[in-house]
Amino acid sequence: MAHSQWSSDRRTAQAPPAHAFGPGVISGLDRNLLSPPLVDSPERQLLSGRRLMNMRILLGTSTALALTSCSTQAAQQPPVVATDAIMTEPAENWIPTGPAADLHRFILNTRDLDLSPGLAVVVVQGDEVVYSADFGFADREGGREVDPETIFYIASSTKSFTGMAAAKLAHDGRLDLDAPLSAYLPDLHMTPPLSEDSITLRQLLTHTHGINNGGPIVLRTAFTGEHTPEMLLDLLAQQPAGDQGRNFEYGNMGYNVASMAIDEALGESWKDVLAGEIFAPLGMISTTAYRSSVDESQLAMPYGWEPDGWERKRYAKDDSNMHAAGGMMTTTTDLARWLIVNMNEGRIDGRQVLPAAVIAEAHKAVADNDDAWGPFSRDGYGLGWHVGVFDGSKQIHHFGGFTGFHTHVSFMPDERIGVVVLVNDSGLGAGLATSVASFAYDAFRGLDSLDTRSADYLSALSEQGESRRDRIRADRERRAARSQELPHPLEAYAGIYESPGLGRMVWTVRDGRLHAAIGLAQSVVEVFNGEENRLRVELTGSGMVVSFDFPEGADRAAA
Repeated sequence: MAHSQWSSDRRTAQAPPAHAFGPGVISGLDRNLLSPPLVDSPERQLLSGRRLMNMRILLGTSTALALTSCSTQAAQQPPVVATDAIMTEPAENWIPTGPAADLHRFILNTRDLDLSPGLAVVVVQGDEVVYSADFGFADREGGREVDPETIFYIASSTKSFTGMAAAKLAHDGRLDLDAPLSAYLPDLHMTPPLSEDSITLRQLLTHTHGINNGGPIVLRTAFTGEHTPEMLLDLLAQQPAGDQGRNFEYGNMGYNVASMAIDEALGESWKDVLAGEIFAPLGMISTTAYRSSVDESQLAMPYGWEPDGWERKRYAKDDSNMHAAGGMMTTTTDLARWLIVNMNEGRIDGRQVLPAAVIAEAHKAVADNDDAWGPFSRDGYGLGWHVGVFDGSKQIHHFGGFTGFHTHVSFMPDERIGVVVLVNDSGLGAGLATSVASFAYDAFRGLDSLDTRSADYLSALSEQGESRRDRIRADRERRAARSQELPHPLEAYAGIYESPGLGRMVWTVRDGRLHAAIGLAQSVVEVFNGEENRLRVELTGSGMVVSFDFPEGADRAAA
């Protein structure tokens, strides 16, 4: 954007010009999940003490049960452990037996911490669902509760599906993961030292490609939705190299570029490839990469905690910004099937739906990594999967986060236990998801001292939650203390500011406030520093600052 500069509002230094939009500017990307945006409410609507939801409890053997909504489509679910009775009491009034009871009790004990409006959990053991429960609200304002068919946006957990589809296509001879990018995008000519002849699909899918992970391609595919194949190819030709060489560096870029190659090679969108190669064979009937195919009444809505309560966030996803690095919507019912296939060498319902060799290829760690998400280590990366250890056991996972959503999908291949936790808050809810999954593994591995472990998890959750709430309060107080006075009328800032790389940023005045938008990315504007004509926006999940230039004597910002 000519004459405007963007920066993080947590810094005082001026950021690079908009046309040089760098990797540190977009701070709301999936790769920065360890510090999710401070957007999270103390109304205790999550797991409310009145009644979690109208559930039925299917009580099975002493070691397993499943909690499901009355609307469950049983024929489409993975096998549930054989049941003896159906209990219709509210979930908080009935505690089952075995490890499922321990997990259920733990989840109920988190309710007073108020860490997410809604929560959906499923645990798979072997080829069976042994626990499935839903809590709280998918839509607080409409009073719509979470159930097994509630559809959540799963953000970067999409990568495991894209990686698996690529492995399947390679197995079938339709792709060569070790061929250079030039074999699929012959018109691409990258900027040295990058070369289209030395970057492979495997490197793109394992984050070892060497391309800078920031910039216009990531902005356009994940946030604004303003792109065409030709535009992305031109932008890729201009994309600089990253600063890690060919070492592992997590981001969205590799999957964005890989999907460009897949689209070109197969003559169809990666979205349809996933539907044909993964969703349909696995019977994932409620899973899609198209926002337009889902009725709003099925969606979990995004929220964030604010000092005066849970705040509904704008649903910022549509077909055009659903991308191969983070562009799927699904349910716990379908994700249970996904885990079963991954833990059983491609088999489900007595059928081989994916070749065992494809599963093994996707799970094989190719890139070295040295990272962790809480207690889940990340020692290597395969085709869309982190490979690491949890509490001494090998564990494979991919999580995801975006404003208003956090997804936990993981499994232990040796113990054959898998866990999915979905929440509709990306701040406080991320910690909740991690703790629920951790305790689920403790319970279903039959560990001792579960009461002690539960108390420790709850204590840590409480402490972390209050710490985050304190930071949110401090942030909101700091922002509220800023003068909202500007040296020029609001209309002087309105207009269209264009960048060949980033697109059109449109500033308008509505209801006495400035609003900014780049395609689907939209934000109400706050004054950051009026004297310097610096304004704060949240277009990508966290705050950025835009600076305006007013030529001497001018009554409008320069365009």
